[in-house]
Amino acid sequence: MSITWFGMKEREGIASFYPNNITLNTVASYPLLDAYRVQVGKDETGRLLIVPVSKEKAESGIYDEYALLPYEVRRSFSRINSASLMRQIEKSYGLTFGKNPIKFKTTWDEKANILYVDLSKEV
Repeated sequence: MSITWFGMKEREGIASFYPNNITLNTVASYPLLDAYRVQVGKDETGRLLIVPVSKEKAESGIYDEYALLPYEVRRSFSRINSASLMRQIEKSYGLTFGKNPIKFKTTWDEKANILYVDLSKEV
């Protein structure tokens, strides 16, 4: 007898955008768990990227202190709090964040140590 088991669908990394923060679900948060701070930017193709920065690197003086954002980790999510960041993202991507979050898929690039957020389509 052959059995096919069904279960929860494969979990995906999701980034939820609010007017004051980016909230990452557990899957998206996992690669960033050891981050002390993060850098958020946009590459030449328009992808939003989040790069983890260790405490040692953050305190080394090699980074612009204003480019390093606080990163808060909780049991089932993580969060980057910055209303200024969110306004910059809105302006750069032509988005408007409101009370209800706008959700996008994330992808982790282990070699580059970057979490990419696909802002081209909502989830």
